[in-house]
Amino acid sequence: MQRKIVHILAALAAAVAAGMAGAQGALQKITMLHSQPVITATFAYSSSLPGYLGYFREEGLDVEVSAMAGASQAMQMVVGGRADFAVGNPSGAMIAIQKGADVRFYYTSIRGDIFGLGLPADSGLKALADLKGKTIGVSSFASGGTNYARGLMKTLGLESGKDYDLVEIGVRARALGAYRSRQVQAFSLWDEEYASMAQNGVPMTGIIKDPRANTHIAGSIVAKNEDYTKRRPVLIGVARAMAKAQVFQDANPEAAVRIHWKVYPNTAPKDGITDAAVKRETEILAVRKAITVRNSMGTNRWGDVPKELMETFQAYLVQTEVVPQAIDVNRYYTNDLIAEINKFDEAAIIRQAREYKLP
Repeated sequence: MQRKIVHILAALAAAVAAGMAGAQGALQKITMLHSQPVITATFAYSSSLPGYLGYFREEGLDVEVSAMAGASQAMQMVVGGRADFAVGNPSGAMIAIQKGADVRFYYTSIRGDIFGLGLPADSGLKALADLKGKTIGVSSFASGGTNYARGLMKTLGLESGKDYDLVEIGVRARALGAYRSRQVQAFSLWDEEYASMAQNGVPMTGIIKDPRANTHIAGSIVAKNEDYTKRRPVLIGVARAMAKAQVFQDANPEAAVRIHWKVYPNTAPKDGITDAAVKRETEILAVRKAITVRNSMGTNRWGDVPKELMETFQAYLVQTEVVPQAIDVNRYYTNDLIAEINKFDEAAIIRQAREYKLP
């Protein structure tokens, strides 16, 4: 009975939201780019969930989400006016800003280091120095993992193309195939990819982290500076919908996975969606839990980055020559919208998630 009541209330809320949007006019169409070639269920909160659960609609938005090869390409599409928003590693935007791009990011969903150099258990590799003369696979040259590998290898004085090689191998099955066919001996990918590889018979002996990257951030929403005044409600609405979806995904990861595979069937297991497959995927989602929750930076708010941590992140990017110099970090981002973004009933979203069942 309680579940029926919850679903009735959810339906009524959606109907009210739709009615409000209709009263205000047609939903505003928005384009948002993701900075990875395949939008996996780990990113359900910023792709499938806000649309499927009606969170974008509640904000008067109709958001089209598309995948890109990497953060740099996604950011350039925003800079060039061919997309409204990009979501990904903000370093691409920071590079563009230092070159004069008029953009900033304002909401960050992943507040912690997801990257690292993965050494497969059967590769015989034990330490960073063992990668000299080897080939390291990255999802794409536009990905954050590429710069991460270059910066970490440079601490040993090793240069890409001279002392080791980087090659593009994509993600998931394609990346596994590259290792099994001996095209690569190691990886510079991210946490969910390593968890997936372990499930598919290629566990890592170790994942080498760069200690300078302990305040790394990713999953940042980038928009043009003019939109912070011209379209402020839209910026808030996009991020608030994502924050709600983060709450839902954290409270019911199984439902998040099933919804994502329903919206993006090309990302679902080819041999069918089973309880076992969903369980495996939720185990992958769990590896990132600590850095995608509300208090992951100690502020008890969704999406913000304290200025001192942003300065530490910039210092790391300068050290690794990703960005040429240190500038005022306020040119990169703002926390000015965070208070408005966080104005929603989190307890209601948690209740919705815990009672939710797919039709």
